[in-house]
Amino acid sequence: MPNSDIQIDIVYLWVNSNDKNWQKKRRESFETFLKTNNDDVALYANTNGRFRDNGELNFNLRCLEKFFPDHGQIYIVTDEQRPEWLVQNKRVTIIDHKNIIPKKINPIFTSAHIESYIHHIPNLSEKFFYLNDDIFFGMPVDKNWWFDEKLKYFYDKESHDEYNELQPKLLSPINSSIQSKLWLKERYESYKHQNIALAHAPRPYRKSLLLEIEKEAMDLFNKVRSTNFRSWKTPAVLVDFVPRWLEYHGYAKIRPSNSLYIESGSNEIEMELDLLKQKFGKIPFFCINDTCDNANALDKRLQLVRKQMETLLPNKSNFEI
Repeated sequence: MPNSDIQIDIVYLWVNSNDKNWQKKRRESFETFLKTNNDDVALYANTNGRFRDNGELNFNLRCLEKFFPDHGQIYIVTDEQRPEWLVQNKRVTIIDHKNIIPKKINPIFTSAHIESYIHHIPNLSEKFFYLNDDIFFGMPVDKNWWFDEKLKYFYDKESHDEYNELQPKLLSPINSSIQSKLWLKERYESYKHQNIALAHAPRPYRKSLLLEIEKEAMDLFNKVRSTNFRSWKTPAVLVDFVPRWLEYHGYAKIRPSNSLYIESGSNEIEMELDLLKQKFGKIPFFCINDTCDNANALDKRLQLVRKQMETLLPNKSNFEI
């Protein structure tokens, strides 16, 4: 029988890219990174869109309160920061990087590195959702569906070519898929790989299984933790390898995605946002990925995204001032 009473915590990564101190750390750290890793930089590794805050976390919490009000504790993982609009609330805990990440390579500017430690958050529930702040629930959440029997993950909508080594000119999700294939096929003769990256989606995890995977695949975890900027040589582990490992061992099911994926930098952004308006409340989740790269924060496309989210979610959550 499904356990409807079990607590499901929520984990976000967040950064305030307008913070002058953070900007200084990013600039100096990237200069240092390039001295020894210039050929390793992944596509779009240091664009402003990688870090920009367009109000996503604020809207995400409104979505969470609307569609998943019985969630557990919310953990916001950040680097010596706190959202200015966030009120003191016993259901929200700020987790500083230094509280979960050993002080070997700080500061860190790649989510792949940071997220590899989230299962070490103190007091985190056994079952939890990991949400990037640009991934939103789009309808009432059935936590039993996400967690009972098998954890649910989703493929992207397009396949990629077959590769037998990591590729410097390909996007990070594809390199993550390639890495997963190489590692799993080497160790499990019966493993069958789908050449499809995993979709931007809410990710359900069980803490005990993540600890087990970390021990078995410590080589991958160590690799992704070896750099403080996104590198094509060190793809993400948590968002691709872990779901495929879980599926192979019978703990998860990866299925085709029926979600809505929106790129803020798209020339068709107005049409995509209109489609979101039509589907809001009827789709399991959606993603608004900031692909405006180094555009000005006042770029019309970013303003359109914010305006649409204000229209869909006009009411403040209990987490806002």
